[in-house]
Amino acid sequence: MKYTFAKKFYISILTICLLTTLAIPTLVFGQSASVIAGLDQTANKAAIDTGNTDLSAKLGSIINYFFGIMGVIFLVVILVGGYSWMTAGGNEEKVGKAKKWIFNGINGMIVIFMAYSLVYVMLAALKSSTE
Repeated sequence: MKYTFAKKFYISILTICLLTTLAIPTLVFGQSASVIAGLDQTANKAAIDTGNTDLSAKLGSIINYFFGIMGVIFLVVILVGGYSWMTAGGNEEKVGKAKKWIFNGINGMIVIFMAYSLVYVMLAALKSSTE
Protein backbone atom coordinates (compact mmCIF):
# COMPACT_ATOMS: atom_id res chain seq x y z
CA MET A 1 0.00 0.00 0.00
CA LYS A 2 1.50 3.30 -1.08
CA TYR A 3 1.24 6.06 1.49
CA THR A 4 1.03 9.56 0.14
CA PHE A 5 1.66 12.66 2.20
CA ALA A 6 -2.07 13.21 2.72
CA LYS A 7 -2.62 9.68 4.05
CA LYS A 8 0.33 10.00 6.42
CA PHE A 9 -0.96 13.38 7.54
CA TYR A 10 -4.47 12.04 8.23
CA ILE A 11 -3.11 9.04 10.11
CA SER A 12 -0.80 11.18 12.22
CA ILE A 13 -3.54 13.72 13.08
CA LEU A 14 -5.96 10.93 14.02
CA THR A 15 -3.29 9.22 16.13
CA ILE A 16 -2.45 12.46 17.94
CA CYS A 17 -6.12 13.14 18.66
CA LEU A 18 -6.76 9.65 19.97
CA LEU A 19 -3.64 9.63 22.15
CA THR A 20 -4.49 13.05 23.52
CA THR A 21 -8.05 11.96 24.27
CA LEU A 22 -6.80 8.89 26.09
CA ALA A 23 -3.95 10.62 27.95
CA ILE A 24 -5.72 13.71 29.30
CA PRO A 25 -8.07 11.89 31.73
CA THR A 26 -5.10 9.97 33.11
CA LEU A 27 -3.23 13.21 33.75
CA VAL A 28 -6.25 15.01 35.17
CA PHE A 29 -7.81 12.24 37.25
CA GLY A 30 -4.60 10.51 38.35
CA GLN A 31 -4.47 12.24 41.74
CA SER A 32 -2.79 10.70 44.71
CA ALA A 33 -4.74 9.50 47.75
CA SER A 34 -3.51 12.42 49.88
CA VAL A 35 -4.89 14.95 47.41
CA ILE A 36 -8.26 13.21 47.35
CA ALA A 37 -8.29 12.99 51.17
CA GLY A 38 -7.53 16.71 51.35
CA LEU A 39 -10.33 17.50 48.93
CA ASP A 40 -12.76 15.37 50.94
CA GLN A 41 -11.72 17.13 54.14
CA THR A 42 -12.25 20.54 52.53
CA ALA A 43 -15.63 19.47 51.17
CA ASN A 44 -16.71 18.24 54.62
CA LYS A 45 -15.75 21.58 56.20
CA ALA A 46 -17.75 23.39 53.51
CA ALA A 47 -20.74 21.05 54.13
CA ILE A 48 -20.64 19.73 50.57
CA ASP A 49 -21.93 16.21 50.05
CA THR A 50 -19.31 14.10 48.24
CA GLY A 51 -21.28 10.86 48.35
CA ASN A 52 -21.62 10.65 44.58
CA THR A 53 -21.93 6.88 44.54
CA ASP A 54 -25.34 6.35 42.96
CA LEU A 55 -25.68 4.39 39.74
CA SER A 56 -26.95 7.23 37.59
CA ALA A 57 -23.99 9.48 38.47
CA LYS A 58 -21.40 6.80 37.70
CA LEU A 59 -23.19 5.75 34.53
CA GLY A 60 -23.57 9.39 33.48
CA SER A 61 -19.87 10.12 33.88
CA ILE A 62 -18.91 7.05 31.83
CA ILE A 63 -21.38 7.96 29.09
CA ASN A 64 -20.23 11.59 29.04
CA TYR A 65 -16.63 10.43 28.58
CA PHE A 66 -17.71 8.16 25.70
CA PHE A 67 -19.66 10.94 24.00
CA GLY A 68 -16.69 13.27 24.39
CA ILE A 69 -14.43 10.82 22.58
CA MET A 70 -17.00 10.34 19.81
CA GLY A 71 -17.40 14.11 19.43
CA VAL A 72 -13.63 14.52 19.00
CA ILE A 73 -13.57 11.75 16.39
CA PHE A 74 -16.33 13.35 14.32
CA LEU A 75 -14.74 16.77 14.66
CA VAL A 76 -11.52 15.31 13.26
CA VAL A 77 -13.54 13.79 10.38
CA ILE A 78 -14.93 17.24 9.56
CA LEU A 79 -11.46 18.80 9.75
CA VAL A 80 -10.02 16.10 7.46
CA GLY A 81 -12.79 16.81 4.96
CA GLY A 82 -12.10 20.54 5.10
CA TYR A 83 -8.37 19.99 4.62
CA SER A 84 -9.06 17.67 1.69
CA TRP A 85 -11.33 20.24 0.11
CA MET A 86 -8.76 23.03 0.53
CA THR A 87 -6.01 20.93 -1.03
CA ALA A 88 -8.17 19.50 -3.83
CA GLY A 89 -6.95 22.11 -6.30
CA GLY A 90 -10.23 22.16 -8.21
CA ASN A 91 -10.24 18.40 -8.89
CA GLU A 92 -13.93 17.41 -8.86
CA GLU A 93 -13.23 13.87 -7.65
CA LYS A 94 -11.23 15.09 -4.65
CA VAL A 95 -13.83 17.75 -3.87
CA GLY A 96 -16.57 15.10 -3.97
CA LYS A 97 -14.63 12.91 -1.53
CA ALA A 98 -14.06 15.90 0.75
CA LYS A 99 -17.78 16.74 0.70
CA LYS A 100 -18.54 13.13 1.68
CA TRP A 101 -16.10 13.39 4.63
CA ILE A 102 -17.75 16.62 5.80
CA PHE A 103 -21.26 15.28 5.27
CA ASN A 104 -20.48 12.11 7.20
CA GLY A 105 -18.86 14.12 9.99
CA ILE A 106 -21.89 16.38 10.32
CA ASN A 107 -24.22 13.38 10.30
CA GLY A 108 -22.11 11.74 12.99
CA MET A 109 -22.27 14.86 15.16
CA ILE A 110 -26.05 15.01 14.76
CA VAL A 111 -26.36 11.35 15.78
CA ILE A 112 -24.09 11.96 18.79
CA PHE A 113 -26.13 14.97 19.94
CA MET A 114 -29.39 13.10 19.55
CA ALA A 115 -28.03 10.08 21.41
CA TYR A 116 -26.69 12.32 24.16
CA SER A 117 -30.07 14.01 24.62
CA LEU A 118 -31.82 10.64 24.75
CA VAL A 119 -29.35 9.28 27.32
CA TYR A 120 -29.60 12.50 29.35
CA VAL A 121 -33.39 12.14 29.58
CA MET A 122 -33.09 8.46 30.50
CA LEU A 123 -30.50 9.14 33.22
CA ALA A 124 -32.64 11.98 34.61
CA ALA A 125 -35.59 9.59 34.79
CA LEU A 126 -33.42 6.94 36.45
CA LYS A 127 -32.15 9.45 38.99
CA SER A 128 -35.63 10.72 39.84
CA SER A 129 -36.98 7.18 40.22
CA THR A 130 -34.23 6.14 42.63
CA GLU A 131 -34.61 9.15 44.95
